[in-house]
Amino acid sequence: MGLRAAWRNPELSFVKALLDLMSTVLGSLPLLFAGWILWRTFSGLPILSAVMHVAHALPKMGWPIAAALFIGGVISWALAAGFWAGALPLVAIDIEMNARPAKGLFFRLAQNGFARVAGSSLVSIGISTLVALCLLEALLIGVPLFALDPSPQLALGMAAILTCAFGTGFFVDFLGKLALVRAAVLGDGPATSFLGAAKLLGERTFVALGIGVVFVLLELVAATALGGLLGPMVAEDWSLDTQLFAFGPRIALTIATTTVLAFLELARQGALAALATDAEGLLTLPPEPVIVQSRQYSQQRRAVQAWELRPPAIAVQPLTPEAPEPVIEALPVPEAVDDKKEPQS
Repeated sequence: MGLRAAWRNPELSFVKALLDLMSTVLGSLPLLFAGWILWRTFSGLPILSAVMHVAHALPKMGWPIAAALFIGGVISWALAAGFWAGALPLVAIDIEMNARPAKGLFFRLAQNGFARVAGSSLVSIGISTLVALCLLEALLIGVPLFALDPSPQLALGMAAILTCAFGTGFFVDFLGKLALVRAAVLGDGPATSFLGAAKLLGERTFVALGIGVVFVLLELVAATALGGLLGPMVAEDWSLDTQLFAFGPRIALTIATTTVLAFLELARQGALAALATDAEGLLTLPPEPVIVQSRQYSQQRRAVQAWELRPPAIAVQPLTPEAPEPVIEALPVPEAVDDKKEPQS
């Protein structure tokens, strides 16, 4: 369902790819600007003297570069939160109604859901950072102890910590994605979205983790295939003319790679949105048709003739499925249910 919804809304994948590339550019601009300033300042000096001056100047430029990187990261995070606040409900509507949603909903949904998605994203980042710091502290304590007194017990403990770090990182990241989906699609707050994500992950563990593992494998296959195409462009010839000539194809292939990975990410989030909406009872699929097979032509064993090799007659019961309620009408507060029953005549 997530792949089908992402395929019908390709502009969302392209916008996500542009946002990812913009985040990369924002992260590299402070470093490039600092390098340009140092090069213009010490370009007239000899090479050794210029290198020594750069080494003395870099610590003094540490705080400005760190502040610029922090501001760039905040801008990238805000753009990503706004995108998911508008894209995830659209994908959920597509999954439920099996059709592209109406135009003009993206910015309205992004505006209404930005606060919830941003809050859930901050909580997810905080939990991931806290878990990473705890595991890092355990490694920082264990490595000196192992260096001072090597033993099989410490080696086993370090291996267990590294394994736990990998599994816990994957679990916490996946829990954050589920919380982001619930905040964007179901209108939950930061705390409610994480509690609901943990409950959903406990109830449908194998389905949710299966979605995560399958899309990780798809991303690895796509990255390997596109990296194999980019590799010959880089390692063919290191001359300046060849590298400048290959600059355009590299940019095009980079945009294509980012778009494919963004498509897979959008499809994964769409699959998680389908899982969350189905758990809440909002995803109503039409029932499968009832097929009644006809009686067999004959019960006796005999040689089958060529003209008899045709499909049996079937009777398909006509379906009249009810129109499902759009997800957008169920956001952010579910409609009140009237429990009063009308008296029967």
